[in-house]
Amino acid sequence: HGSLELTFRCNLRCVHCYCNLPAADQKAASKELKTGEVYHILDQVAEAGCLWLLMTGGEPLLRKDFLEIYGYAKEKGFLITLFTNGTCMNQEIADHLAEWRPHQVEISLYGARKETYESITCVPGSFDRCKRGIDLLLEREIPLGLKTMAMTMNHGEISLIKEYADHLGVRFRFDPALNPRLDGAKTPCHYRLSPEEVVALDRKDEKRSGEW
Repeated sequence: HGSLELTFRCNLRCVHCYCNLPAADQKAASKELKTGEVYHILDQVAEAGCLWLLMTGGEPLLRKDFLEIYGYAKEKGFLITLFTNGTCMNQEIADHLAEWRPHQVEISLYGARKETYESITCVPGSFDRCKRGIDLLLEREIPLGLKTMAMTMNHGEISLIKEYADHLGVRFRFDPALNPRLDGAKTPCHYRLSPEEVVALDRKDEKRSGEW
């Protein structure tokens, strides 16, 4: 198994995220691995026997060379899972994923309501773009899962997000673990649920409770 963070930049400004540098941060972009350097890493991990590869960020679709990197990884034989917020998904990328199918794509959906979602992402219009990204993948029957970070701002909607995922016929999971930012700021920790609240969410979900 391997995990590759292609960028720490993101087009959203989520209150809970540990690595959401601005999408237009040129200094951050200049520090990212070049395309050829990513290829070299993929060569090495393939040689080491890696089969399952996670591509994540930040928002990996922000990279202009994302499709090139994804295609190279597919040619190396990796079974790829892609983590994305879905807002950058377009027809070109969706068509490419339909032709070169990933093992799965997971999209983060932070609220069942636009108001909740955008209070977390801090970007107007991001909810509709996320939903559009979900639709683009479903239209092409690309393996899709939805997930969310469970926090103080959305814990009342976790069950509603799950209902939406069930309605779409896709997998759903949530994660309550919020970490400090890479720069040491502890802002995300302010949105952590208490242990009792996390256990209550676990117990609401029959499948999750059964797994525990």
